[in-house]
Amino acid sequence: MKFVILDVYPSKKHRLIKDTAGGYGTGNDFGNSFFSKLLNLYVDNNIGMPAIEIMIISSILKEKHEVHYTRDATDKEIKNCDYIILPSSIIAHETEVETLSKLENNKIFVTGIFATTMRDKYLTKNSIVVKNEADTFFFNLNKSDKINKNFLDKIFLDPDLMNDFYSPVSLDDFPFPDWGSYSKIYPLRNNFFNLKEKIAIPILGTRGCPYSCFFYCTYPLQQGRKVRARSVDNIIDEIKFWKKKLGTSKFVFRDPVFSINRKHTIDFCNKVIEQKLDISFMVETHLNNLDDEMIGLLSKAGLELVYVGVESSSHVVLKDMQRFTVEHDKQYKVIKKCEDAGIKVKTMFIIGNPEDTEDTIIQSIEYSKYLPSLYSQFSVFTPYPGTPVYNDYKDLITEKKLENFNQYNLTFKHNNLTEKRISELKSKAYFKFYFNFKKVFQILNYFFQSKYGF
Repeated sequence: MKFVILDVYPSKKHRLIKDTAGGYGTGNDFGNSFFSKLLNLYVDNNIGMPAIEIMIISSILKEKHEVHYTRDATDKEIKNCDYIILPSSIIAHETEVETLSKLENNKIFVTGIFATTMRDKYLTKNSIVVKNEADTFFFNLNKSDKINKNFLDKIFLDPDLMNDFYSPVSLDDFPFPDWGSYSKIYPLRNNFFNLKEKIAIPILGTRGCPYSCFFYCTYPLQQGRKVRARSVDNIIDEIKFWKKKLGTSKFVFRDPVFSINRKHTIDFCNKVIEQKLDISFMVETHLNNLDDEMIGLLSKAGLELVYVGVESSSHVVLKDMQRFTVEHDKQYKVIKKCEDAGIKVKTMFIIGNPEDTEDTIIQSIEYSKYLPSLYSQFSVFTPYPGTPVYNDYKDLITEKKLENFNQYNLTFKHNNLTEKRISELKSKAYFKFYFNFKKVFQILNYFFQSKYGF
């Protein structure tokens, strides 16, 4: 049988990525100022990757069938396939639904957690929604003796037949994602002010996040709150595989909270060091997970960049968000230790939180400049459908188009700020952070180190 993965996106002048925000996706629209537009262009050209889940599904199906990946809804292979797999997201929602309406002659599996959340929007006379983690469904189906056209056609008549294929799967049992095929056609990179242009392989070591920010975060919807981990040996095997196959030593860990399992992380670092894998990698984690021992090990193992959530400098705002964090003095100390150890830090802030005022946002901008991190990101609070916080804001939603729920736009009626003012403050945040003497010097220093090694 032949499957076509049809991964459609709307046309935007900023980066769109479906793998972030727990599979809902984000659109990095940094604002309308001249500098923000330049940043939009740079990030769109230098940072990009599809959802890991769909690349795992591609590898699963390729064990027995033909798979073609495309982002073009007019691709000629669509007419010649048996089934289409369409990955869902919030940042391409209307485009995906419109595409579905035009595919009248194909049977379509819709994947991704957003389709599970908004199931009715994705159901047509010839489409079905694969709920939750779709790679689990296709793995179990592929291992059965029922993956044939006759049985799959029956599924479209009786979707309840799918329930037999949702049994939990060990993460070690999944094949490695199909990055080899993907990277031949599309850019696969994650460079930010770094001239070492290499393919950057997205890699997933753990799934699940137990933290309190599930109140507004979508990761628990996709992966649950219980943490599940691949074995360290399995992760190491994947790293070695891509080094050999694609000649790259650069990896982007897509775990919701890397290092949440301390023993697992220490074991991973030690094996990378002992086996002299000589890799560089990026992770996202919580500042509370980074102590002297962990920072030292991660640095020796090759950690190049760490993303950490700060969200706001206001304790009032953080309490309202139900966000667990560490005190300001510890934030500074941990970030400084990372930078001193050669680990670059990207702090992530959210503006437009329900309790935010113009003053609290400006305070957060100033705080971002004070912290010794090389980079900073400023997104906008978004009450996502499916999260607990959405129920509190659904009657205040002002944005009609779900594709604009991209984590960079104000989507609800805010008590203290207008959509225009939020946009202005977002642009101001990026300009003030990156265009101050201390940060310019810090970035230029890293720039020359990357290019010339000094």
